[in-house]
Amino acid sequence: MLLVLSDSAPRCFATDTENKELQSSEENVGQQDLDAAIEQKLSAQSLDDFERVIDLCRRAIRKGLPEDSKDFANNLIVGTLIDRSVMLVDAIFDAPRPSPDWPRMRSFAMRDLRELVKRDPKLGIAHLMIARLQALPGGDPESAKQAADKAIKFLSPDQNKIELAEAHIVQGNLLKDGAKRAFHYDKAVALAPTDSRFRRTRGLFRLLRNEFGPAREDFIAAIKQNPGESGVYEALGMSYMMDNKLEDAKRLEEAKKAFDKAIEITPDSAAPRLQRARVLAMLGEQPGAIADLNKAVEMSAQKAVPLVLRARIQQQSGNLEAAAADLAKVLKDQPQNPAALELRGLISADAGDYPSAIRDFTSIATQDPPDPLVMGQLGMLHLAAKQPRAAIKWFGKSLKLDKTLFLSLRGRSDALISIGEHKKAAKDLRSALKLQPADSGVLNNLAWLFATSPENSLRNGEKAITLATKACEETEWKAAHIISTLAAGYAENGDFEKACEYSHKALNTDGGNGDIDEQLQKELSSYEEKKPWREKQSMQEAELQMKETSDAPPEKKIQEKKGRESKVRGTGQQKPRRPFD
Repeated sequence: MLLVLSDSAPRCFATDTENKELQSSEENVGQQDLDAAIEQKLSAQSLDDFERVIDLCRRAIRKGLPEDSKDFANNLIVGTLIDRSVMLVDAIFDAPRPSPDWPRMRSFAMRDLRELVKRDPKLGIAHLMIARLQALPGGDPESAKQAADKAIKFLSPDQNKIELAEAHIVQGNLLKDGAKRAFHYDKAVALAPTDSRFRRTRGLFRLLRNEFGPAREDFIAAIKQNPGESGVYEALGMSYMMDNKLEDAKRLEEAKKAFDKAIEITPDSAAPRLQRARVLAMLGEQPGAIADLNKAVEMSAQKAVPLVLRARIQQQSGNLEAAAADLAKVLKDQPQNPAALELRGLISADAGDYPSAIRDFTSIATQDPPDPLVMGQLGMLHLAAKQPRAAIKWFGKSLKLDKTLFLSLRGRSDALISIGEHKKAAKDLRSALKLQPADSGVLNNLAWLFATSPENSLRNGEKAITLATKACEETEWKAAHIISTLAAGYAENGDFEKACEYSHKALNTDGGNGDIDEQLQKELSSYEEKKPWREKQSMQEAELQMKETSDAPPEKKIQEKKGRESKVRGTGQQKPRRPFD
């Protein structure tokens, strides 16, 4: 028995050792591929190189590696996926011009990034790249927000300050709430106060919120950090040009300096020349403005903007034919260009060619998205063309989109007064008065209705006196027609002595030079007879004469308008007295 045991024990020990050596040999089969992957990674410079590294690592793991080598191979895959994703993301965001292949590049990057966050759900840098890619056109904004939240959660404020700041910027760009956006932009700047990118982003956000002073602070800080950015100088110029709280001389001069610098840095860029042209025009330097716009037209692939701006400056300078020529160029290529249609419509309206103006503004009003301001302008044009009912329709459409538009409320009240709809007019005037309590025109017209309307339920002498007195104070007692409204209020209240006093004052203020002198005299005569004044208009709807077209020379239209006005005066015809304002 002893001999048997002695012989068998060494044999069992040798078998165990052989098995372990065999197992170790099988676990190391993939080592050669892992070594090749490491060597490839050290020299990797292209997407194909990174693909080769990842393939070698995966092959090594499949063939077999010890646990520590297997962990190393997995970490190498993660690092390579990050490097490849970064290369793709940089190619998308940092290219001088967007590549037509960027959607395909995004798909490749997203494939890698999804694998990364599956391997390591707390990998903040991967979540940041996902957020940036999903925020692009065609991406998923909700997924972008979620990824940005995770990036903010997992990135370290000590080790990843720049990346964490970028995550706050991405999240700020995705949000709609202004206060929340400001919070994220402030966080980004606090994390990286010397990074010009974050200062520039917050500055542009502030500029769009009309926070011109704080925006300038950011732009000036960004320029100190990176003085070669033309776009920041351009934004700085805008922050001066748009800030009406500054004195005109200062804001325009500082704006010009900033645009000068932007042009110096990028002399072949049209954008800063466009902005400098606006400043020069406001400074009264039309030749310089036109010169800048001539250059911008040459440089810009999209010529509509500089052409319309040049047309506007030509129009303001009285060069109507030159303005019309520029607008014709724009509308030939872009028949529905809203800026060109608007300016052409305004030129037509100035010339008294309301049919052409209405046609152009109708074209704008039917475009998407609907613009309540344009609809309100259409109402004003119809009112000027003596079409109050058409005006009421357009004012109604405008107010349906935005019930707080003062000019539409005011315009509709004028139109309603002209057709005798006093109660509806008073309702609009009350709404307008809530928006602008010191507007003398609204105060006057509402007081006039309270004093003179034939509708008994509407008249109120005390209210008329209160409103008219305030209107007189707002106009420093220099507006004859408003003083006459105060007289009408006293007459409605039965105080004919005061009515005559203020009626005389209105006549003296008018000085016999206005169109309303005859009307004021009639009112005075009524008060002298102890009779309050009553007035109700009923304007007929005029027909638009579409014979005149926008192609007629603007100067000719203006001369024709003057001729028509002269004929009206010569025949003793008068414009409706109310509303005056």
